Amino acid sequence: MPISTSTSSAASTYATVSFHKSDTIRLLNFPLIIVTALEPAILASWPPGVQSQTQDTVELSAEFKLKDKPFGYYHIQQNVGALRLVRDVLAVLHDYGWELVTSVLCSTRYTAKDTLIFRQRRGQSSPVRGRGTSPVEWLVLAPLGRNKLRVVYDANGGRMHGEADDSQCQDHLGILITGIKKLLVDLRLFDKGDWSHDSFEVQLKGTPWRSRGEASVTVRIILMKILELMESHEWRLYVTMVQRSSDDENRILDTWYFVREKQKLGTAELAG
Repeated sequence: MPISTSTSSAASTYATVSFHKSDTIRLLNFPLIIVTALEPAILASWPPGVQSQTQDTVELSAEFKLKDKPFGYYHIQQNVGALRLVRDVLAVLHDYGWELVTSVLCSTRYTAKDTLIFRQRRGQSSPVRGRGTSPVEWLVLAPLGRNKLRVVYDANGGRMHGEADDSQCQDHLGILITGIKKLLVDLRLFDKGDWSHDSFEVQLKGTPWRSRGEASVTVRIILMKILELMESHEWRLYVTMVQRSSDDENRILDTWYFVREKQKLGTAELAG
């Protein structure tokens, strides 16, 4: 028998975002203002569009069923689109004062994806933009397949949440990618890199995401070095999550979402 949330939702400060099947975003315990704010963000970041939307105001639940398969098996173009989609959902919730508590895996099914648990900051029910707080920007790192790493950072997308010109953002992206490439070259793991679908994809030597035994130590070194590099550019790891379905032979790797204050992008960094 389903558990009703209607008796406790008014007093609860927690809410969840979860991803189901290959095409559905489910919201639980968010107020109507959040559902209303997310709809245009989802439409803007996912070009195929929304197939249907349902809402239960008593249970405080809502679902967006999307066209195509952003959370299932898809080509690279849909892959990048799904990264931007989740990034923009995180950005809207951040703007409205919903802090991410953790990501959790609630099911043993191999198709299961992470659930994100949020908590609302006290006394905030409207966006923080324009209220004296620092605007933020977002960046995504996504390990893919057996040996790829994709970097998604949009100057235009960042402008949704603060003021910065495209040239400054692109300069920063170039500096960051140069740092990632140097890090991987020093580890003797860099094979090649190129732009595709408005993001940068690095191909690593060998199959590091499939390694085991002693070779798996290298993977952990990569992760620690990447975190150090991101921190040196003022990026804070916001959440890692599984947002795609696996199959019975291959596990899907976590996607890494980073955030930082947009004001941190200054002339000193670009000069250095």
